[in-house]
Amino acid sequence: MILWHLGGAIFLFRWIFRDPKVDLRLLAFGALLPDVIDLVAGLFLGEPTRQRFGHALGVPTTVAIAILLTTRRGRLRRQLMTVVVAWLFHLLLDGTWVREETLFWPFFGSGFAPWPAGSLLARAFSDPWRWVKEALGVGYLVALWRALPRPAPDE
Repeated sequence: MILWHLGGAIFLFRWIFRDPKVDLRLLAFGALLPDVIDLVAGLFLGEPTRQRFGHALGVPTTVAIAILLTTRRGRLRRQLMTVVVAWLFHLLLDGTWVREETLFWPFFGSGFAPWPAGSLLARAFSDPWRWVKEALGVGYLVALWRALPRPAPDE
């Protein structure tokens, strides 16, 4: 659900923080980062479509603490924390709190929550809410794109 995460994270950030100067590229990167982390981890561990480390609350928390301890106030810190906040919004939009073993890994043991059986394609067509969420993400991204200021044409 790429567009749901992109649109949702950008919407939540702009709605909560009301920062019109935020770099939307950083928000997009942070919104997709958990899935990228889990895809790479899954390729090495054998199940690339399963939620793992990127969806554990301790990982973005540790990254945020490292950023706060190693950077000074300023532009770099704001940019890096924007990525972390978008990462946390991804966890919220995924409903990760339903799978406590994954969200609170490693506090409930070393394993992750069981993953639904079936291929990625079969799961995509079995859940109609997935398509509703994707449509909402597309709708918001289109509305945002149309609202962005355009450069004046050259004369």
